[in-house]
Order: sequence, then structure tokens, then C-alpha cells
Amino acid sequence: MAVARSAVVRCAAFSGRWLWLILCVLAVLSESRADEVLLSDVVMRTADGEQRLAGRVVAEGAAGELLLEDPAGRMRQLSAAEVVGREDRRGVWQVRCAAFSGRWLWLILCVLAVLSESRADEVLLSDEVLLSDVVMRTADGEQRLAGRVVAEGAAGELLLEDPAGRMRQLSAAEVVGREDRRGQWQPADAEQLGRLLKTEAGSGFEVYQTEHYLVCSNCSEGYNEFIGRLLETVYAQYFDFWKKLNVDVASAGRPLPVLMFQSESEFQAYASRIHPETGFEGVPGFYSVRDNLVLVVDLTGDRSLREVSAVRKKLADRPLQVATVVHEAVHQLSFNSGLQQRFADFPVWYSEGLSLYFEPPSERSAVLWSRPGQVSPRHHPEFVRLVRDETLPVPLADLLVNDSAFQSADAAVAAYAESWGLVSYLVKKKPLEFAEYARRLQRLQPLQAVTGSARQQMFTEAIGETPAELSGRLIPWVRRLRVAR
Repeated sequence: MAVARSAVVRCAAFSGRWLWLILCVLAVLSESRADEVLLSDVVMRTADGEQRLAGRVVAEGAAGELLLEDPAGRMRQLSAAEVVGREDRRGVWQVRCAAFSGRWLWLILCVLAVLSESRADEVLLSDEVLLSDVVMRTADGEQRLAGRVVAEGAAGELLLEDPAGRMRQLSAAEVVGREDRRGQWQPADAEQLGRLLKTEAGSGFEVYQTEHYLVCSNCSEGYNEFIGRLLETVYAQYFDFWKKLNVDVASAGRPLPVLMFQSESEFQAYASRIHPETGFEGVPGFYSVRDNLVLVVDLTGDRSLREVSAVRKKLADRPLQVATVVHEAVHQLSFNSGLQQRFADFPVWYSEGLSLYFEPPSERSAVLWSRPGQVSPRHHPEFVRLVRDETLPVPLADLLVNDSAFQSADAAVAAYAESWGLVSYLVKKKPLEFAEYARRLQRLQPLQAVTGSARQQMFTEAIGETPAELSGRLIPWVRRLRVAR
């Protein structure tokens, strides 16, 4: 990674400073070439006979006087009577010391400036980051961790990333000892990451790599190929979506990891092991922000499927499988393209609404999905059903600044439906404002809390409407939408 990045930056440096230096050289040479003046070889009359002079014609008087400068800078004024003969020509005037102290000295200073700036860039291109070896306190005793320091919180929290891309947030009380240093950060390459996933997943898993994904799976050959094609389709559409909105996002530069399980029991066992604090009953997949990993269970339940067409036929009756893969893939892309920072305080409605905007399947597509922005067959009916008396069950003023509705069994359905509706409305009706809001959210950093008032101000300034004003437009607009048949 460091080598590839340095090569790119060096190329950019050449097209910048070095191109500028070349232009300076050409300018000096062209200026030197343009210094053609009137030179003269003069034969003058003196008391001792004739004398020859050569130099630059500085001026000529009305009465035929001639002012001549020799290469040493000495001038001689001659009357018309003193000039016996004269041979003029156009040529380059060489005053060597003066030229050196002028244009050529300027050129040398340009060279030194570029070289010193290049030297400074060597420091920047080295990709040195803050690395840390940490001893942390756990229930089972002390544990050692090593990785890149991503962020440090105001209360002494530490966010550490290991080479596999997994992040660990440690409180000040958990850190027993810590040794920091500056050094090169070397993320795991595809081969190393694949070996790690296979080891952790267990026997029977194999690694498959597409252009942008590293898939570790024990599912059928046909299922692996189908999901690989689906992921690449989502990848292309994701970057095209933000390009049209003129929001800067970039490829992670490394394959994105996906773990797929043939059986529900295997999926549940692994999910419970890495996130014991969360229940995953009835969940066909999720994206782990901490581990930067998408986990999916194969809903075909058939490991014998070898043909993509057979997988497509089975999944056509299970739209939730495709929707889940798309939804979680968009989460992963958002956190690996610069759109969002992991462990930053993003509003949940924005993260979920964006994934919901992408997820609706398309029955006619080869991978049962084609593009974002189709009306959700799940969340549109929920939105319409839950809105009563022109009032949203979760007021927008609350949804924008408070994430608690997503953790409530009673309010979660409404929160997700409203998030889908709000993102859909903003993308379709206020794309420039939505893009500006996305750019503002890109500035949020890990471990930095954002207050509710700051969230609302950020939204109102970017969108140009208050939650109350927007709610009055959102409800009738969503009601007019129709799910594709």
C-alpha cells in the first residue's frame, strides 16, 4: 500500500513542481534567446591612429554620436567625426557575470526550491503513522494488542486498528500500559486476510476473490459466483451514485472482506462469538463496523447448486437475501470510501436510510438487483400505514438528532421506514442539498461526540428547511410513490 501510494504521489509531484521547473528553464532559455541586440565593430580615429572597438550599441545621437558598451560594462561616447568605419549586426549580448547573477541565479534558486520541497515530500510520502503496543486489562487477565492509533478521545479512550482492519475501542481504565512509536503502517494484503478468515471461520471454508472483494465461504460454487457478481454490481452503482452527486469518495485500495455461511447455525455461532453483546435471531446478515466485515447466511440452503442460473431461480422467491447483501454492502462501502468514518458519531437515520435507498431488488436483473432508488416494497407500505393525521410516528426533529428510536422495539419499524423515505425524498427532490449534507458529515471524526443541536444545525443549514417544513412535504410525496410490480 505505501509503495503504491508513494508512486502515485510522485507522479503527481512530477506533473506539478517538476513541470514548473522545466517551464522555468524554457523561460530562461527563451529569454536568453530573445536577448538579441544591436552590436557593432567600430574603427575610430585617435591621435595615435586608428583603433578598433566592439560592443553593444546603447544609443545613437541626433548628430551621429554613438554610445558603445564593452563586455566589461565600460561605455565610450564617440562623435560622428571619430567613427571611421562601422559594421553592425544583431546578436546575443554576453555579459557573463551579470547574466549569472540575474536569470541563471534565479534558475538555480528555482532548482534548489524544488529539490528542498521534494525532500520535504519524502517525509510526507513515508506514510509514517502513530503505532502503539498496548497492554489491556480484561476479565481473564492482561492482553496485548498492537496496531495503528486511529483516534484518541477526550476521556482518554483509544481507538486501535489491527492489520486486518479490525478496530478496538479501549477506555482509559482498560489500558494498563502503552508504548507508542512512529512507523510504517502495513495493512494485511489479500493473501494474509484470506488466511485469517479461513482460520477463524473453520474447516470447509474457501477464499474467492473478485475485483474488489475477498469472499470466504463454505457455500455452493454457484452461490459464491452469484453473490460475487451482485457485490460488484453494487460496488459500481455506489460509486456512480456519488459521482453524479459530486461527492468525493474513493476506493479503499484493498479487497473488502465478506464471510458467507451455508447454514443458519454456523452463522449464528460465528456472529455470537464476535459480537456476544448482540442477538442475531432472524437476521440473515449484518456488517460489523468493528471488524469491517460483512457476514451473510445462504438462504438457498442448498450447497449442491453449481450454476448461477439455479441460484438466481431460488433467490427470486427470497428477495430478503438480495436486499440484505445489498444493504450490508452499502454500509461497508460507506465506511471504506471516505463517505463515513468508523466510530464517528453519525446519525443512524442517514446510515440506515442510505442502505435502505439502495436495497430494493429488481426481478428482471441477472443478479436480481440493478440500481438504487427504487421504491421499497418493504418500507413504503410501512411508511404509509404508520403515518396518521399527517403526523410521522417518530417526528423528524427527533429522528435527526436522536438515535434511540432504532433501539426501541416499538419505534424501530417507523424509524427505518422514515429513514428510507427521507433519504429517497432528499436524493430525488433536493440532490444538491443532500450532497452538501453528505460532505459535511464526511468531516466527522472518530470518538468525537456530536450534540443533538449540532446535528440539527448541520442538517438545517445544508438542506435549507426545518424538520417541520420538510415533514409537510415528505409525507404527501412518499404517499404518491408506487412499488414496481
